[in-house]
Amino acid sequence: MTGLGREQVDRLHAELDLILDWQSPLGRPKVLPLYTALVMVLFQLRHNLPEDACAEVFGCATATVWRYQEQLEPLIEAILDEFAAQARSRAQSAAVLVDGFIAPVGERDDTTGLFSDKKHLSGQNVQVVATLGGRVVDVGDPCPGARHDSKAFVDSGLAARWADHYASGGPGMIGDKGYQGTGLTTPYRKPPGRDLTDVRRACNTAINRIRAAVERA
Repeated sequence: MTGLGREQVDRLHAELDLILDWQSPLGRPKVLPLYTALVMVLFQLRHNLPEDACAEVFGCATATVWRYQEQLEPLIEAILDEFAAQARSRAQSAAVLVDGFIAPVGERDDTTGLFSDKKHLSGQNVQVVATLGGRVVDVGDPCPGARHDSKAFVDSGLAARWADHYASGGPGMIGDKGYQGTGLTTPYRKPPGRDLTDVRRACNTAINRIRAAVERA
């Protein structure tokens, strides 16, 4: 329900337990134990649920959900930022993959450009960098769903952060055809009115086999 494995939640709980004096002997006791509160906050973040829905699931008041979110979310972000920095650091010397997906978001009056004609879905274009083994190492800032991957790659901040990878002499960065023109290694497009040469077809097959890891990521 959180998107994390039990060992990952346990590790995050242990880190929080070192920081917080959750059940202090003084003052009013917490409604939920720290582990349950952590699961609740992760559950809400993963599914983007309103506070009253979380309150119903976890058997507490809406104000409790809001209060625990305010208290735990910044700490969770700080802890995970450290792990994310370690993952990015390990990926600096090897080739990486990039791809975008649409995170569903309902249409809003104050936001335009959410609907993706390609995906037939309203949402945000989220750009992801992964290792060749399929582990996520970076995520860009969300962009409107209608934005093309090549533009979202730049606007999300990933193009700047990983520029050394796809620069001349860098470890390399691979994307699909939607990233053509960005400097990344991408498959060849079929020329108008002609077929791909055997060499280019073989290159596309090799690139797509490598790139499949980011789809799983």
